Amino acid sequence: MTTQLKVNIRKVDAKKVRPLRHSELRNGQDFATTSLLEDYKEDTFHLACIVDDKIVTCATFYPDKFIKIKSNKAYRLRGMATDSQFQRKGYASDLMEESFKELKKRDCDMLWCNARLGAVNFYKSVGFKIIGELFDIPEIGPHYYMYKRIK
Repeated sequence: MTTQLKVNIRKVDAKKVRPLRHSELRNGQDFATTSLLEDYKEDTFHLACIVDDKIVTCATFYPDKFIKIKSNKAYRLRGMATDSQFQRKGYASDLMEESFKELKKRDCDMLWCNARLGAVNFYKSVGFKIIGELFDIPEIGPHYYMYKRIK
């Protein structure tokens, strides 16, 4: 007999995603490093994949020009994290699919991010492409710029 998990992807407040950002992206650093300047701006939104009342995947999206490629209304993806116990189960992909729908409603034509090396294959799997060379973010590590056209 298998148990059916209750899965829900919805918009949440920034304070709800900060603990997961901390445990997966800033572990060992001060909790304050999980706060983004854009967290409470009007056009920012945060999505969370919630499994049995626990946030297992989260991401933050806000308008931000991308200087590498021309676009009319680019959004940036930041703070994407999945609880290590829930990785590779499709939750992050499902969250990204929901984000693409929301971004389209907002007339976004491109989503971009700084992708950690360990996340590059995931982003490719949901349609992102690398642009530019590998670069380092101090205290976080090597990244690539990645982008996806929103249609």
